Amino acid sequence: MSKILAHTVCAICSLHWVLAADAGAGSYVSRLQEALSRASTNMAAITQSAEQAAGDFLAGGNLWAAGRQGDFVAEACGRAGGLMSVAPLGEPSPTNRDVILFAVPGRLVESDSDKITQWEKKGVRVVGFHSPAGVFADRFPLDTVANVSDLWIWTGEFVAACTRRGKMPVLYQSYGLPGGPERGKKYQGKRFHDDLVIQPIGPGVLGREYLSQISRMLAGIQSTQMPRIVQAAQWWRQASSNSSTILVTGHMFPRHAEDPRSIPCGRFEQAPAWEDKVLVDAAHPPEFVLYLGYQYGPRKLVDWAGASGVKLVYTTVQPVQPAQPASNIVYLNLGWPLTDACVRVPGYDVPIMPASGVLQAAIYWALASERARAVP
Repeated sequence: MSKILAHTVCAICSLHWVLAADAGAGSYVSRLQEALSRASTNMAAITQSAEQAAGDFLAGGNLWAAGRQGDFVAEACGRAGGLMSVAPLGEPSPTNRDVILFAVPGRLVESDSDKITQWEKKGVRVVGFHSPAGVFADRFPLDTVANVSDLWIWTGEFVAACTRRGKMPVLYQSYGLPGGPERGKKYQGKRFHDDLVIQPIGPGVLGREYLSQISRMLAGIQSTQMPRIVQAAQWWRQASSNSSTILVTGHMFPRHAEDPRSIPCGRFEQAPAWEDKVLVDAAHPPEFVLYLGYQYGPRKLVDWAGASGVKLVYTTVQPVQPAQPASNIVYLNLGWPLTDACVRVPGYDVPIMPASGVLQAAIYWALASERARAVP
């Protein structure tokens, strides 16, 4: 249910339903599918919010990301398929016509409302992403993942609203693809394209397409990957608490998994997105390694695990071949495209709206929730 908190503040992500308290009441993936499907009933409010923000942006306002959900802020900025004009709200004080994408875990608290009130007095528009009920078994969050999904749905509606006003915002191409970094330099500092014209896109079109793509990928995980997820979770639980290493790439991690409402699951280490290394201390190997990767399979890590016998679970768009070369290695296929961005805009040179953040979060919490109830 969406509601207007103040005349310049629109809450687009209020997930007003009760989630089962029993962790055994269904897989995390199925629960997340249910949560994200609610966005379709909120599309009109999302579109309206994006339409208003587009007006402010075309009038010269800036786009900022802020709030207590730090992984949301990181996900919103500098992303393949995301807007190049969004930046974290740091020292600059927002001014009239600025737009702030403001996300929090769970519900808004008094300090959040105080900030919003102060920004409103300056003529700032705040788009709030929050939920009064959004955790699964009080340990495995749905709300923060839904916030990120709604961020991209809102982005799609924002882009469409701009096209209806004759403008096309500049969005990133993945830097992991040929031409990505060069394209980024070409458009650096530009808010809109001056080298192409995109036909107007109707309300709800891009937002619903993104939701459809994510729903399809989650359904694929649920129907094809669950036996491997259960196996991986059993390995993870059997490893001693101080002998699990979680290697992560991307913008959201490791902060996303450090949600204080969830149970701690292991030691996190940031892994380079495109540099192929073993990534662990071979002299003091862990018992279990979880690798949340990006586009390309970690060949050296897989070869090391196969030779050492350490249990490895990894997910990337492209697996190392063979995908599961040894009995101690599991590859999880999440189904997002190599471009990361998964929605095509007719006439635009690259797809927009990334899938990897939502899918990485989904698989992490799916594994963590199965680990919590796995039988060794």
